[in-house]
Amino acid sequence: MNEKLYNIDAYAKNFTSDVVSVSERVFENEQVYDIVLENTCFFPEQGGQTSDTGLIYDLDSEKVFKVFHVSTENDIEHHFVRAVEVKETLKDVIMNLKKVRGEINWEERYDKMQNHSGEHLVSGTVHRFFGYDNVGFSLSSENVTLDFNGTFTDEELDRVEREVNKAVYENFEVIVTYPTEEELKTLEYRSKKELTGEVRIVEYPGYDVCACCAPHVKRTGEIGMIKIVSAEHFKGGTRMTIRCGYRALADYGTKLSSCKSISKTLSVPVDDVSKGVAKLSEDNRALSFKINGLYAQILALKADSIKPERINVSEEEFEALMIFDGCADMNTARKLVSDRIKLEQNTESAAGMLVSIFIGDEEKGYSFCIGSGETDCRKVLGELKTGLNAKGGGSETMIQGSVSASEAEIRELFRRRNE
Repeated sequence: MNEKLYNIDAYAKNFTSDVVSVSERVFENEQVYDIVLENTCFFPEQGGQTSDTGLIYDLDSEKVFKVFHVSTENDIEHHFVRAVEVKETLKDVIMNLKKVRGEINWEERYDKMQNHSGEHLVSGTVHRFFGYDNVGFSLSSENVTLDFNGTFTDEELDRVEREVNKAVYENFEVIVTYPTEEELKTLEYRSKKELTGEVRIVEYPGYDVCACCAPHVKRTGEIGMIKIVSAEHFKGGTRMTIRCGYRALADYGTKLSSCKSISKTLSVPVDDVSKGVAKLSEDNRALSFKINGLYAQILALKADSIKPERINVSEEEFEALMIFDGCADMNTARKLVSDRIKLEQNTESAAGMLVSIFIGDEEKGYSFCIGSGETDCRKVLGELKTGLNAKGGGSETMIQGSVSASEAEIRELFRRRNE
């Protein structure tokens, strides 16, 4: 067991230590050097939080090695250095380390302290307000996610966010203790599992009491803003994403930049961006309605101008109207097929005619809609599936689907067999 300096002082950025051992090993399919120290302030990956990174300086040679990951095994921290980053001339140096100075990436550490502390306030507040448990937690250099065994309304999320930011403004001290076994029996605290031995309790008075091994800020004011970015249904509960401190500031900056860009594009003030987008969406719907109406007219004119042809389906011959178009949408195609079937049903000689529309192009293939008043369209679908590996479904009167083929290939499939 080595001394864990991060438990004594979460703000310690560097330290000196004797080296216990250096060995070569494989970690996650990668060749690494594994350095074990007598003491360390590198926090290892545990409790859902990724490890610290940083540097190890050899005090004898002044050579520097990058620590990319730290894990804990049997209560001992293992500091990993990538073998590919150690030059051949430095192999002897790293294998014979005696005394080193360690230096963590403080910016990364403090960022995680802000976000882990914010997570405690959110989880404690959710448990206090709604009784939900935090059943999953992940804190990396990019994301912070919290899994709860319950769901929330938007109003409830707003309530949680206001409450935890109130705790930030109060700027009270965060208390870390190591209760005795007897004291633990009388203490109400959050924990995902049964704990034995020495238990580290982190308390945010009035908001949360939780067993936790990770470094935290000294006072809640250091957390900065806490923002609930999203809350999605996950495994019957909720997966919540939060951002705290500098991450929340960066997130706000990114979104403000996007709003300014949209504001400029729409020529509206930043505060009216949502109204501008709503108007653009409304205008787009109206324009789409007009365009679809024009396409419906074009398809109808195209249908009027095309002569029916004889096609062969499963050795049976049918009259068919075959239309190929590159612009219409499927709703327009469906309506035309339906309207044309009704029209043909009024003409006794054409009641069994197939009306088929293929929408697309030679490169991407076609989506199709095929209907008939009397002919079983499922036979046509079977032919398309067998001959051109088409996908689709439907009923006796109408089928829909897609096929990766050219117009020539589709026409060839239905070419009269007796020609």
